[in-house]
Amino acid sequence: GGAMVAMGSQPAALGLPTSLARLGPPAAPLGLRAPLSLRPASLPLSVAAATSAAPERGEEWRGAASSGADAGRTASACLAGSLFVSSLGLALRQRQLGRQPRRPQAAMRGVGRNASAAGASLGAGAAAGDEDAVDNWIEEWLLGQDLPQPLKPILGSNAWAGFTAALAQMFLIGALGALGTFLEQGGPPEFYAQKYPEWSGIILILGFDKMYASPIFYGLQAWLAISIVACTATTQLPLAKRAQRLLPLRSSSLRRKGSFLVKVDCCPALSALSEQAAEAAAVAAAEAQADGETAQRLLQLKGALEKRGFVVRSDDDASPTKLAAQRGLVGKFAPMIVHLSLLFILMGGAAGLIFGSSSEVIIPDGDTANMGKVLDLGRRNKGPLYEMFNPVKGFIDTTQVRCEDFRIKYRGDTGEVEQYYSKLVIENIKTKEKLAADEIYVNKPLRYGGATIYQADWSLDRLQLFIKNVPVVVPLKLVPDESGLRLWAAFLPLELLQAEDPGSVKTISKPDVGVVLVAENMRNVQVFGSDKKLQGILRSPLASATAVTDKLPDTPVQFGETVTVDGSELRLDRVLGATGLIIKNDPGVPLVYLGFALLMPATLLSVLPFGQVWAAVSEDKKGQLLISGRTNRNQPAFEDEMKAAVITGLA
Repeated sequence: GGAMVAMGSQPAALGLPTSLARLGPPAAPLGLRAPLSLRPASLPLSVAAATSAAPERGEEWRGAASSGADAGRTASACLAGSLFVSSLGLALRQRQLGRQPRRPQAAMRGVGRNASAAGASLGAGAAAGDEDAVDNWIEEWLLGQDLPQPLKPILGSNAWAGFTAALAQMFLIGALGALGTFLEQGGPPEFYAQKYPEWSGIILILGFDKMYASPIFYGLQAWLAISIVACTATTQLPLAKRAQRLLPLRSSSLRRKGSFLVKVDCCPALSALSEQAAEAAAVAAAEAQADGETAQRLLQLKGALEKRGFVVRSDDDASPTKLAAQRGLVGKFAPMIVHLSLLFILMGGAAGLIFGSSSEVIIPDGDTANMGKVLDLGRRNKGPLYEMFNPVKGFIDTTQVRCEDFRIKYRGDTGEVEQYYSKLVIENIKTKEKLAADEIYVNKPLRYGGATIYQADWSLDRLQLFIKNVPVVVPLKLVPDESGLRLWAAFLPLELLQAEDPGSVKTISKPDVGVVLVAENMRNVQVFGSDKKLQGILRSPLASATAVTDKLPDTPVQFGETVTVDGSELRLDRVLGATGLIIKNDPGVPLVYLGFALLMPATLLSVLPFGQVWAAVSEDKKGQLLISGRTNRNQPAFEDEMKAAVITGLA
């Protein structure tokens, strides 16, 4: 059979399409507009034709006070500058749920107008008339899960594990993390006493010289983890279990359950017989027909809801008298996944601090460093249980890293540093077997065997020179400079320079007289004669000539690969550097990656709207259906969608 839609005196205000075949969700909410009445007809009439019919008593779409079981939550990013802390703030903020007081319909119209695009597109697409029912296997699977029993709040957990406490925890963790980034870590007490004379005592007492291993930082992370567990067990778990209760309701309960109520007269002939005081037999036949009509309408409504992605349950599959439907259960479970992902992140961070180690090392070009010994030093951080329980320590102790080549790439136009490169080889200490090799640079580390090697620093190590065509290797030493400029210097005795064969010189009688070589990069070396005056600048053959010669158009000193000083010829072959590496072993990294992999999609799923619909045969009036529903977001759009579902489902 069909359904005739009889409107009020101003049907055009509803903005309905002209044909049921093209019916979609109206452009605006229905909650406070003219009443909508549905009654059956013998012919499948269009809405345009049906609007000419006189309105009947019956179905009325009205706004009811919302029970507000779930308050709308919005995601908020907290503590900018720290992705980890921001993710914690995002997830915890959106899950702070509370009971909302009942509000008048006028207030409800503005709730959730900016609902998630996922929920809106789902409703709009379904209202356009899908051919087949949506596959609801995820919702069905979630409904079948047996969740553990929630815990009752204990020891005032609503206070120390609530939203305010979470904000305080995240603010403190973010503040300490920022302070640890600003404050140099792992220095000796003398360093802090000299650089921070007024605060050095506090820094050392509170352990801020090793911030990320300090008891305060550990304690805050533990407090946050306990708060997340308490929030999950006392708040999120009960909400999810409550959302799993998909039970049809009696018609008397629908008035107070949803935010709207629809009445549908399925058998107006029965109402007409009742008003005419017809014979009992005719009334009984009409009542039997009404029972069949209402069951048929419920089955049609069930199909319409399933097309829109709802999971539907009824009291009888063949001849139902009541049904319940819901959509968006994943949005009730997602917050628990968010909390689980945050726990993974916290556990990963704690595992790195307790079982991991991180240290720095300078390796000259062509030299090696024992990775196990470097990590044992723990110059940056060393967990208290690293040596006993680290799963890969035994393997790392058998490896060494070799720097085959270190170079600096400079910008040709300005001469500024563009990037640092290190060709590294990881090999077995005993057999010298090559295990891994790669060229690393800033933001491109080398990972092998549980260790990660980062490009972090650099230095100059030695000069390869020719004195009168005799090769000489001169070590460089860092010169202390209060201005912060990094300079390296080397000394060549004058006796060595003036000897006929520099390679035959065995002893130096005047070690304080000679030539000073000063370098601040890997391209040029300044040459100061024995008179302590600048005699020239040696340029490395590997350097780009344009970047430097353009800056010295009329220099009065010698410039080039060869310089004559104190009667001897010096030729620069190469400036050899040393790479500064951070070697880190962090067993918690996989947990952190897993946590963020879960956090991002779970956070998005948490904002999906959760909608519920109930329908039942009226207990007060034969042949009448009552339909009610509610959602926790975008109530007006949900009402529009349900109006379309009722019209298309009962047509």
